Amino acid sequence: MSIVLRGGSETDVALAASALRRGEVVAFPTETVYGLGADATNNDAVAMVFKAKGRPADNPLIVHMASREALDEAGFAAMSAPALLLAEKFWPGPLTLVLALSTEHPTSEISSLVTAGLDTVAVRVPKHPVASALLAATGLPIAAPSANSSGKPSPTLSSHVITDLGGKIHSVVDGGQVILGIESTVLDTTTNPPTILRPGSVTQHEIEACIGHNVRVANSNGKTDDLAAPKAPGMKYRHYAPASPVKIVYGGHREFLKELSAASVNGVSQAAVGVFAWNDTCASLESSEYGPRVTTTSAGEYGQVDVLAQRLYSALRWLDEVKKVGLILAQGVNDEDGAGLGFAVMNRLRKAALDHDR
Repeated sequence: MSIVLRGGSETDVALAASALRRGEVVAFPTETVYGLGADATNNDAVAMVFKAKGRPADNPLIVHMASREALDEAGFAAMSAPALLLAEKFWPGPLTLVLALSTEHPTSEISSLVTAGLDTVAVRVPKHPVASALLAATGLPIAAPSANSSGKPSPTLSSHVITDLGGKIHSVVDGGQVILGIESTVLDTTTNPPTILRPGSVTQHEIEACIGHNVRVANSNGKTDDLAAPKAPGMKYRHYAPASPVKIVYGGHREFLKELSAASVNGVSQAAVGVFAWNDTCASLESSEYGPRVTTTSAGEYGQVDVLAQRLYSALRWLDEVKKVGLILAQGVNDEDGAGLGFAVMNRLRKAALDHDR
């Protein structure tokens, strides 16, 4: 059974750091989601991350560093002028930069399992105080994908990690509910112009304002490309998906009522339908004829895209794993809602609904 450590305890952070240094795998909170950490220079430790998650070997990992200075000292990655500007503005924070591996430093310092054999490496400096303390205590680059079984919704609570990986990893550092709830933005700075490989809470507009010119966006429709060699997580395979099918619903209670009616016609009982929607929509459905037979969970007040993002994975997991619904109706938003955060939210929802929402 995995050990659960308290994130607020210096002693437990030290224990987790010691475990990482000796090659164990440790889950810990970041401001985005919980990460599954291993020494990025230790092939055996990194291999355990892939094994615990059931993660395909061609899906690269993000390396987490305590600071920009720590990355400079490690010397395994080369930062371009745009990368330096972005690191200055957004680190620590939810922005991952894909950088070229340095030609002046032995690439063997970073496991080729981390980079999936590419000549690039994805790096970020997390903002969460527990992650910062843990990284500083290890003094190592830590490879850390999301701490979930591959393909499932990412964990935003330590209990999610235990559900997926309990007994498969050394320990989990409990830092409570994460702040943002969706993974970091991933920007490839080795292309000209830079390319957003995965949208997140650092938006396209913010990136462009920082570097002074436009960027490209890959996989904007959320579909997979099984032929591509991904440079970052979340690009190639189905991700963020519960076992229950997910249907995206754009609009309010009327649109949700139509979907509930359609589900009934198609043989899905209302008792087996879960709804993740704005507060007013949930309230309307609860007072409707479907109320006693539908499980609802709130995405926040109307238009609170940041709240929706924070609650998204917890809601999908709760409806799927606890309530065991047969269908999830999830609130859709416009890509520009929440000052562009809607684009990242819809990227996750479209991938979660990939096999069901055509």
